[in-house]
Amino acid sequence: MLSIAIPSSALINENDPKIKTFKIGLIARACAIFRVEEIVIYRDPKLNESKFIRDVLEYAETPQYLRKYIPIKRSLRYVGVLPPLKIPSHKPKLLKVGEIREGVIVDVAPDGTRWVDVGVKALAPLKSNAKRGARVTVRVCSKNPLVVEEAKPKEYWGYKVKISELGDLLKRKGVVITSRRCKTPSLNDLKSLKTDLTLIFGSPEEGVFEIAERLGVKVRGMCWNTIPMQGVETVRLEEAIFATLSIVNYLRWLNEV
Repeated sequence: MLSIAIPSSALINENDPKIKTFKIGLIARACAIFRVEEIVIYRDPKLNESKFIRDVLEYAETPQYLRKYIPIKRSLRYVGVLPPLKIPSHKPKLLKVGEIREGVIVDVAPDGTRWVDVGVKALAPLKSNAKRGARVTVRVCSKNPLVVEEAKPKEYWGYKVKISELGDLLKRKGVVITSRRCKTPSLNDLKSLKTDLTLIFGSPEEGVFEIAERLGVKVRGMCWNTIPMQGVETVRLEEAIFATLSIVNYLRWLNEV
């Protein structure tokens, strides 16, 4: 699994909530382009916007036809500026037999049958143990009558979002800290990409080492400088994410061919 971790202070240099939302959208786009499966927001007491960042990231990842089930929140005021992800799970409303798509369980019948909204007017019956309101991944077995079954996609399907502590993140296997003070990754680092990989980024004001020192957390794991010979004084977080994921994507591709 490929994961990235960003601090809850990731947007500390921005005051406009619309710009904050747009920048989160850029991060979501980077993660979708390079098939990130998990985005972790680690708490930074300097500015804890964990829930705001999580709300926007989860909204961006949700298929458009299911967003009506997301509660109205102040954090989602400016989601209109988000760039569309257009990942495989974001299907059009037109159903195709055999396709896999996302749905939401909107009702549970007395006999245990779940009724799922898959983006069309009719609800589909589903045998499942999921609770009302849960998102489910299904395969369309028939259009008339509408029948679906639970399924697992084989292609990239999106990311999950969670909130954590930096100390807990650093206990993971396959942790890579990104910092300009570290070495540039080489082809020999391919071996580290065979397992789960978590890339940890700092904030616009402080790197991971500075944040960890302030939190009293001992830093462990590999450390990469993915933008050597940078031509600017500082690299913005969303730029660092794009640059780092592009390199990791290339190394993973080399490892497969």
